[in-house]
Amino acid sequence: MAANWTLSWGQGGPCNSPGSDTPRSVASPETQLGNHDRNPETWHMNFRMFSCPEESDPIQALRKLTELCHLWLRPDLHTKEQILDMLVMEQFMISMPQELQVLVKVNGVQSCKDLEDLLRNNRRPKKWSIVNLLGKE
Repeated sequence: MAANWTLSWGQGGPCNSPGSDTPRSVASPETQLGNHDRNPETWHMNFRMFSCPEESDPIQALRKLTELCHLWLRPDLHTKEQILDMLVMEQFMISMPQELQVLVKVNGVQSCKDLEDLLRNNRRPKKWSIVNLLGKE
């Protein structure tokens, strides 16, 4: 598989054009194999932004997407629980308000357990109220 792969980023170019220029964030598969220490966020973005035009070979596209997924999630280094945490954390961040996303990023949260601890410790009541129990405040 000597062809360079690119991310189309909605530009409509073929994703497996031989000789096509590859973006800096995506190298050819031969180069990627030696770059496993690269920032996981780069591989994550490459995986999420990957797209191929309809005329591309779907088997090659599937292989490339699988490779990008492995480079992002690194099943050779991470446990199933860690990989699930990555996926759940990603979806959580997508679905939460920006204020909460910033809180998570600033605190460097890496697992769902750490996220839950952070949320419990940073929980602020939206509205204070006085509760009476048996006539006592």
